[in-house]
Amino acid sequence: MPNAFAFRLKPSHIDHVEELLAVNQIAIGWSDAKGLEDPSLTMADFRTEIAKRYPEIVKRNRVGHDVGHLWRFIRQLKVGDIVVVPHGDNIHFLQVASGAKYLSTKVADDTAYRRDAYALLEGPVLRSSLPTRLRSALKFRDTSINLAGVLDDVLSVTGFPVPPLTAAESSADVTTGLELWRTAFEKVSPETGRPSPDRLWVSDPGVWLKASVTQADGQHAYQNELGNIEAGGERPHRVVMVNLADGGKPGRFQGLIATTNDGQTWLLHSGELNLERKKVVHLRDHISNAQLSPRPVKFSDGSVKSYYPVARLDRLAGLDVAVAMDVVLQSKRFMDVCLQVRNKHLGVDHKVSHAQRKAGLFEETLGHSFVPAQAPKFIDRVHAKIWHALAKELYAQGFSISNQRVGALGPDLFTTRTTTPYLFEIKTNFGASDYLKGIGQLLVYEKALGEIHRKFLVLPAGIGALAARILGELDIEILEYLDTAEGVAFEWPEQF
Repeated sequence: MPNAFAFRLKPSHIDHVEELLAVNQIAIGWSDAKGLEDPSLTMADFRTEIAKRYPEIVKRNRVGHDVGHLWRFIRQLKVGDIVVVPHGDNIHFLQVASGAKYLSTKVADDTAYRRDAYALLEGPVLRSSLPTRLRSALKFRDTSINLAGVLDDVLSVTGFPVPPLTAAESSADVTTGLELWRTAFEKVSPETGRPSPDRLWVSDPGVWLKASVTQADGQHAYQNELGNIEAGGERPHRVVMVNLADGGKPGRFQGLIATTNDGQTWLLHSGELNLERKKVVHLRDHISNAQLSPRPVKFSDGSVKSYYPVARLDRLAGLDVAVAMDVVLQSKRFMDVCLQVRNKHLGVDHKVSHAQRKAGLFEETLGHSFVPAQAPKFIDRVHAKIWHALAKELYAQGFSISNQRVGALGPDLFTTRTTTPYLFEIKTNFGASDYLKGIGQLLVYEKALGEIHRKFLVLPAGIGALAARILGELDIEILEYLDTAEGVAFEWPEQF
């Protein structure tokens, strides 16, 4: 099985990616240090040569650091290993085809140390389409990194066979794995503001977990739901169940806990979704491996079956917010894939699924934040009231609207089945920060969705003339409302 490494291909801070890939080669810097391709040299010899040729590195106490990258390129890399080359939004996957060599004609541009390497895929892969863990690993800023921690993801993307995980078949192991999952959500889910006490809601990125276990006749029944909140801001919406067997082999609709040889613990799903009216669909028939790659799992009886990863669990999730959030983000990514499949089969307008997918990919590139627990806000109930009133009036005017907001952070409401789609962002306060946030959501998500929208900022009546003029110059229309005891009244634009 090959190993995997990532290299920047920017010797002396100059981008040589396209030039090198055009001749099926990779390169590293430190070209003034000659003879390092000699297999008899030790790492100490490398240090001596680098210190001799680059005294400024000695002054900065970086000899060991720089030698580490050179040693990786010249010695650790083997023929057949995979090299991942990030280049902006594109990620190249190559396979090493030669040992290290020194081209004296390339010293001037600092690419003398080279290896032959050939593309494994027909072209680069978009960074946003990669598995979450691999995408995170490729944010490194240094010359190179070892990708051992995400090797399975690299193998999956490039089509190499992935070694099977080992199923956890004891009740104790299943319980331990689920506790890791629940703990991660608890770490980043404020106790206040949850849709219900038993739903662990994480507003950014917009996912909740409801984990429950019952016991009867000595057997546990694990029922776990992943879901989101409908755009009105009130009702939780279950997207997918991740139920597990109490040890042994799981049933048709059950997932499982499994481990890798290096000690990782994974939560996986069978891939079968039981939709409304007893309709059953399987993920494999509706998604690509770029969206979600199945993993082989081996059982104690020798059988092997493929399951879909929900999240890689981590024992540090209860202690570290960043680790916990990573588990939550992986779970959200799995849920989003299931939501796209559900929407397709339940007759939801395809534009909704398309918008959700593009918004989700955009949000993942931004990263996510953790907001500490806050007191419940009355504003949330007001927001829901305005949303439902707006939706009711749009329906009355013949619009088709989605009850799912654009991504987890985007505008509150958008229309479908219109020549020009509409985006609406609701604000319930007069504060400048509310206006500015609403403007940003409308403008940024329009770009992320890649289509011109008619954009509306929905505001309490009374916006000032200057603010209104500036919004108009940004091509954002104002929809004012009055919230009274009799209901919500909107002041619709003349040409709506």
